[in-house]
Amino acid sequence: MTPLEPPPGGRVLSWPGCENVRDLGGLPTEDGGRIRWGALVRGDRPRGTAVPALRAHGIRLVADLRLAAECRADPGPDVPGRRHLPVLRDEDTVLEALDDTLPGIYRVILDRGATRFAAVLSAVAHAPDGGVLLHCHSGKDRTGLAVALALSLAGVSRQEIAADYAMTAVCLRLDEHLAALDGDSGRARALRLFAEVTADTMLAALAHLDDRHGGAQAYLLAGGLPPDDLALLRARLVDR
Repeated sequence: MTPLEPPPGGRVLSWPGCENVRDLGGLPTEDGGRIRWGALVRGDRPRGTAVPALRAHGIRLVADLRLAAECRADPGPDVPGRRHLPVLRDEDTVLEALDDTLPGIYRVILDRGATRFAAVLSAVAHAPDGGVLLHCHSGKDRTGLAVALALSLAGVSRQEIAADYAMTAVCLRLDEHLAALDGDSGRARALRLFAEVTADTMLAALAHLDDRHGGAQAYLLAGGLPPDDLALLRARLVDR
């Protein structure tokens, strides 16, 4: 794959109709490589006005990590290469019901989701030549974990992974998210959890992968990721 040039504004992208968008290009790997510009992008759910920017950035696979019910309620644009790859169980409709803290929520998602995350990473490894957009509803939790797994397999350090995750606290438009919630209690809970969008929260998730599952690679292989996909994914993402 031919690497793209870095976007003029750096990794944070300004796409109409899509918030919290970042190109993971430029992140260093621990063996001296770099994540290839344009290979992997994260964001919230794209709306119709995002399609021109998405295509201009070379996106060829749009991996939608939301639940089927979310997709029915807010289907989004019909873009080429879109795949529905949910990482939650159908019954896990309210993340806040999984645990009282964001690190606890992430532990539950990971413990229940190895097979589904493996399917996401396999789809990335086998995507058409070009870029991949990973998104859920706001591009924070499910997207954050899927991106962390992909970058871990690519050899990016956990400190770099955690720093990228923490950028969501700056990039996400929290006011719009809060406006969609019902009642003061829901907003208060969302604010409390949003305050936990920190590097330490992602570091805790990665430590849990080590302690409970033997690390990201062992976790995904146990979830059914074909071993050959490891090399495919690394070749796709890393520019050496």
